[in-house]
Amino acid sequence: LARGAMRGLAKVALMRRAAGPAAATAAAATRMVAQEAAEFVPRGITAADTAVFLLGMAPFVWASIEFWRRIATGEPFGTTSDSVVIRDTSGPSTRPERRRVLGRGAVITARLLFAAVAAALALVAAAGYQALTTHAGPPA
Repeated sequence: LARGAMRGLAKVALMRRAAGPAAATAAAATRMVAQEAAEFVPRGITAADTAVFLLGMAPFVWASIEFWRRIATGEPFGTTSDSVVIRDTSGPSTRPERRRVLGRGAVITARLLFAAVAAALALVAAAGYQALTTHAGPPA
């Protein structure tokens, strides 16, 4: 095994000598690319980035509005006999239900989840504001 490894290393050394200046040029190019990668400067937030973000948010905003509208009006979630209604179940029921009814715990959970989403969006807005108001100028 050791002899095979030594032969492999010897072949690599011979190939490098045979390559001559081309190998040196390739090695220099590799070092230059590595150096440029180490000096990466982010481009910042562009108008295209903002447009893509807003377009990507549109379905989630619509789904959120629809979600809370259905809770407020007592409409079911789902289209089959296995649909679900979310409403306050703390008082007496005024009508018989043929579907599952999720009560106060489901509403509290939904509010907590939406609060977490609101906090994440606030962080995104703060980061966007900071990126747009910070003028670092061109790299020196």
